[in-house]
Amino acid sequence: MRFAIVGMSNHAMQPDASSSPPSEAPPPASAFPILTLDEAKLTPALGYLFNKRWVEPCESLISILWMLEKANGLSGIVVARLMGPDIDPYEGIVPERGVVDLDRLHGSLGLPKRILRAALLAPGGRRRYSQMLHYCRTCIAHGYHSVVHQIESVDRCPAHRCPLESTCRHCGYEAPYRVNVQLLEAPYRCAQCRQSYGGAGWRPTDARPMRPRYRKALVRRNSQSSWEG
Repeated sequence: MRFAIVGMSNHAMQPDASSSPPSEAPPPASAFPILTLDEAKLTPALGYLFNKRWVEPCESLISILWMLEKANGLSGIVVARLMGPDIDPYEGIVPERGVVDLDRLHGSLGLPKRILRAALLAPGGRRRYSQMLHYCRTCIAHGYHSVVHQIESVDRCPAHRCPLESTCRHCGYEAPYRVNVQLLEAPYRCAQCRQSYGGAGWRPTDARPMRPRYRKALVRRNSQSSWEG
């Protein structure tokens, strides 16, 4: 199964005392694993459901966190707090290296740190990143967003060759590229009007790998930008 149900808190209500003898019948087997919630950390004690094979090359942190939300039915405030204990989830942060707590994310998602590091913007050098969310409609329709899309010198998606967009076609809103509750709670949609950026986005039940030629194009453009910077 590609999905799980997040269970209730450890502090479930206990039944009242009863004079009836306890039932001898064994409890029915659960069809899904139940994750108990560690309320001190706001994370499930048994971990989140996440498969590292869902992550494609050059995938951005916001794209990874959207998948985490979809697979586990999480709220934006819970996911935002995974980036660091002192981060205001409503203000959020720019997802760049040196700001996000990689150890905390690694422990929660189980993803290798090299994958998480590659999902962050790399400040410094001549490479510049857009302060607004830039996206390819075809990519985001399949639940993918790349750090390459955020590079200012990139105006077309390297995979699909279509122009990158930053505004919502319905309301004209431009979302700041900050991982905060507002952006997290609108996966693959405009954070202002909640209209889709293109397609249904990603679901754990129908996840499909990216085509090899698209992967190569994104990796090539990312490597070229690294060399330029």
